[in-house]
Amino acid sequence: MAGKVSTAKGKTGATKSRQKYQNTFAFKPNKNNTAAVRIVNLPAQGLCQRCLDIIDWRKRMNKYKPLSQPKTCLVCKGKKITDAYHVLCKGCAGERNVCAKCQESTDIVISDVKTPAQRLKEEQEQAAVLASMSERQRRSYLRKMDRGDDEGAEKLATAAAEKEDGGWSDFDDNFGDDVEEESDDDQDDQ
Repeated sequence: MAGKVSTAKGKTGATKSRQKYQNTFAFKPNKNNTAAVRIVNLPAQGLCQRCLDIIDWRKRMNKYKPLSQPKTCLVCKGKKITDAYHVLCKGCAGERNVCAKCQESTDIVISDVKTPAQRLKEEQEQAAVLASMSERQRRSYLRKMDRGDDEGAEKLATAAAEKEDGGWSDFDDNFGDDVEEESDDDQDDQ
């Protein structure tokens, strides 16, 4: 007797059924968990877009497990890998111009995540700028930052720096131009 023949239906006509339980709301990690917040703020550097998306998904869904000890690099055999899910150290990945996770030579995404030291330096610079402004300029600067008007906020910041040199009066003269123009027009009409 040869082998038994399977009586299961083939996959040619079968359609895939939808998942049994549909999610009614998206997963949100515990915002009070300091370990989760620290993991989300870890920078991901030297990765292609696909690997960066994968690691970002792991961070968002609380699946990212950071390394407790450095890993061995596949190229130089040194224990230099400090980022989880990477297989090449930063030096070897940079030399070969490949992704540190999948080793593909696609475009490497430059991460815009800032280190805590960089964030602290920017906060100190902004505090110094705010301290040198008067209350009116400070409120105007904060409104522009909230609106996302970075160019206007930068103009205010440079004007604050010029204030220390004695050039703030030019800014004050130009600050209310639109109000003065309306009043001039009203006087001409009368």
